[in-house]
Amino acid sequence: MAKIRFGIIGVGSRGIRTFGRHLRGAYADRAELIALADVDPHRLGVAAKMLEVDKTYASHSQLIDDAGVDAVVITTPDYTHAAIALEAMDAGKDVICEKPVATTIDDANRLLEAGRRFGKSFQVGFVLRYAPFFKGMHDAIVEGRIGRPLFATAVDNRAGSGYFRSWHRLRQYSGGLLNHKSGHTLDILNWMLDGIPTAVSATGGVAHYGPRDWAGDYCSSCAAAGVCSEYIDFTQGLMGELFHGAEIRGDSKTDVCVYNSDKDTVDHASLNVEYQDGQRASYGLCLFAPYNQRELGVTGTEGKVEGREGEDRVRLTRRAPDRVRFAGGYRGQPGSEEYLAVDQPGGEGVAGGHGGGDVGLLDDCFAAFEGQRDPVADLEAGYWSAVLGIAAEESVARGGQRLTLAEMGVAGLQTAV
Repeated sequence: MAKIRFGIIGVGSRGIRTFGRHLRGAYADRAELIALADVDPHRLGVAAKMLEVDKTYASHSQLIDDAGVDAVVITTPDYTHAAIALEAMDAGKDVICEKPVATTIDDANRLLEAGRRFGKSFQVGFVLRYAPFFKGMHDAIVEGRIGRPLFATAVDNRAGSGYFRSWHRLRQYSGGLLNHKSGHTLDILNWMLDGIPTAVSATGGVAHYGPRDWAGDYCSSCAAAGVCSEYIDFTQGLMGELFHGAEIRGDSKTDVCVYNSDKDTVDHASLNVEYQDGQRASYGLCLFAPYNQRELGVTGTEGKVEGREGEDRVRLTRRAPDRVRFAGGYRGQPGSEEYLAVDQPGGEGVAGGHGGGDVGLLDDCFAAFEGQRDPVADLEAGYWSAVLGIAAEESVARGGQRLTLAEMGVAGLQTAV
């Protein structure tokens, strides 16, 4: 088959390191990266040189209008995703859009409506669905090994200071970190439970990354640079090449102090989620953990599967059907227990990103774009994760109030099956 001709809109780290590098490298026999677009001419020039792409555009619309581009990859700041994706769909391009697909309920609704009329492929960057660890757990559920899944728990342990020095920290740009960052895990919960969320209550706040009187406003001018554990020199490495000397806009500052930044989202939160068919989930986010690892457990009518991201196995415990008598009543027999092996990709190369999820997503994109199957992570998946994360942020802002997605204006509930 002819190679698929890609254009990347937004040439930050993700656009270059993941999509650009892989399309120009491991997937060069199946893809051509022919165009790049970015509003910042400095970043655009750096990316074009790194990826050896001659054709560049100063706006996403110019790239989308390029008849030579078959598929667009959207890796711009979150608040731009919906408008760009709608334009790309209207132009008949296949789409890969980074999560979240939207930062407002209204934008999410517009995307969903357009997506249900869209005749081509729309894939969301939910790389965890393709990572062997999460795929292994999902396979066990689909195979019926825990019966019908009813309850899930997840914890995100993240060393996440970086989210408070860039545009992610402001809800107007990201929809809040429960949308931007937690969107991955909220999607995994929806996927594992095979459920449509209908209500959420959430509490959270800023417990660690609050103001420090000894810190400055920017790393580059801070007197505590020599002793602060969060100090970063943004003149070095890829970020230095992309942002040092570039125009510093309100949505792209990278040098802001993580403690004294003007954030309006959370660095920790707890969520309770209700689903259309009675399933429930609990989720915890901690962005000041000393390590990066998700914990996940799903309990069904016949057992439980659980594990910790990055480990080479997950535990499967089956409920025993027999009961034994004891003084005053009965109790269940201890269930059978086994461990399911999970393949672990190695290194920092193509297979290593997001636990193997980056390469899995790209493999799936070619299968979807070539018409072999629907994408594993499609627009509807992106929709439900986004509206859940946005509603959770609003619940936090209202002091933990339980909010139904219907009262939040989530139109997908009217047509969900």
